Amino acid sequence: MTIARVALALGFATVLAAPLHAEQWESSYTTHDYEKCRKDKSNGDPISVHRCPGKAGLMVIWTAGDDSSAVEFGAKAQQETISDKAAFFEAGKTIEWRGPKGGRPQAAILRYATGQNVGKLDGSRLIVYRLASEGTSCIIGSVDARKPGANAAARRLADEKAPGFRCGQDARSED
Repeated sequence: MTIARVALALGFATVLAAPLHAEQWESSYTTHDYEKCRKDKSNGDPISVHRCPGKAGLMVIWTAGDDSSAVEFGAKAQQETISDKAAFFEAGKTIEWRGPKGGRPQAAILRYATGQNVGKLDGSRLIVYRLASEGTSCIIGSVDARKPGANAAARRLADEKAPGFRCGQDARSED
């Protein structure tokens, strides 16, 4: 076999081994003013829950207290902590939705301001969520948004892990 044929065969094998969906995924974006979305009835708690329409009929659920806020997706979102890297979180307003071209999003990426003290959110993390077709969602992992290439790393995490990630079973990725 000539060197050219070997190189061609190796190149073809590499293409076949790579996840096909990763190259075919795309992003779309929504921006939310959470406080203007429909508010759930309050039971006297200082916690506020608002529901905003997201992509493909997915509900974006924003929960805010006096010192933090977080977002979940869908009717069956897992209750979980955002990250072990900070004590306080403030959800960003722009959601990046990831999924196959022309298809339903399978992942969402959201930037959070983070910090160890109330009123001093000096960090930033990109939280990557798995969006399952049956309405469940969970966190796949997170990326330090201050590092170079953080957006690309979060997209790669979404594209590679979301299709097969099992909420409640698989370990999250945190850098």
